[in-house]
Amino acid sequence: MKKLPKKLLIISASLIVFFIAVILIINFYVMPNYVYAPELEVPDIIGMNQDDAVELLKELSLNPVIDGMRYDAKFEKDEIIFQRPRAGTSVKENRRIYMIVSGGDPKISMPSLIGKTYRDAKITVERLGLILDQVDRIRSEFPAETIVEQLEIAGQQMEAGDTVHLSVSVGPRVGKSRVPNLIGESLQGAENILKRVSLKIGRVEYIPSRTLLPNTISEQYPSKGTLLEYGDSVDVYVYKSIK
Repeated sequence: MKKLPKKLLIISASLIVFFIAVILIINFYVMPNYVYAPELEVPDIIGMNQDDAVELLKELSLNPVIDGMRYDAKFEKDEIIFQRPRAGTSVKENRRIYMIVSGGDPKISMPSLIGKTYRDAKITVERLGLILDQVDRIRSEFPAETIVEQLEIAGQQMEAGDTVHLSVSVGPRVGKSRVPNLIGESLQGAENILKRVSLKIGRVEYIPSRTLLPNTISEQYPSKGTLLEYGDSVDVYVYKSIK
C-alpha cells in the first residue's frame, strides 16, 4: 500500500481540526445561547382584577390564559381567585399562567312565597341573603298575615342584597263587592281577579269545543256588576278542548 502524499495528510488533519473546532463552538457557545432563557418569578395575582393581572403578566413576558370562571362570594366579579403555577414559582419567559376568574356572588333562585305567613316569608327571604324592602297590605279572602302576591316571580334569578316586594293580606272585610268581568279570562286568571275583590270561584262547568281556546271562561254567573257579599262565589263556564 502506497504512502499518502504529505500534502494530503496535512489537508486531512486540517479538516479534522476544523470540524472539532466547529463542534466545540456549537457545544459551548451556540447551543447555550440558543437554549438558555432567563427565568422569571411568577407574581401573586390572586385578588387582582382580571385586566390588571393580564397586563402585569404580559409586561413580565409571561403568557396569561383564562382557564374558567367560578362563583365565589369572597371575591368581587372579575377578580382572580386561582392561578397556576403558584406565586413565587420560577419559570421561563412566555410560560403560560392559568387563571380562574370570579363570577361574583352565586345567583339566588327566587322562591314562591304565596300562601306563606308573613313571618315565614320574611325568614325565608333573609336566609337567602335577600332584603324584604316593600310590603303592601291589601284586603283579600286569604287569612290575615298571609302572602297573596309577590312582584319577583318564583324562579327568577337574583343576587344577594336584591330587594323583594310582597303583598300581605289583612283578611276579608264585611261588606259588598261588585262582580268583575271574567269572560275571556283563564280559570287561574279569574281566580286571581276575584281574590282581589274578596270573592272566589264557585262551580265550574266545562263546555266542549273543537275551535275555541281551552280553559277560557265563556260565561259567568252572576254577571258583571252584580253586588255580592265578601266571600261569595261566582260560577263560571269554561271551554274544554275535544278531539
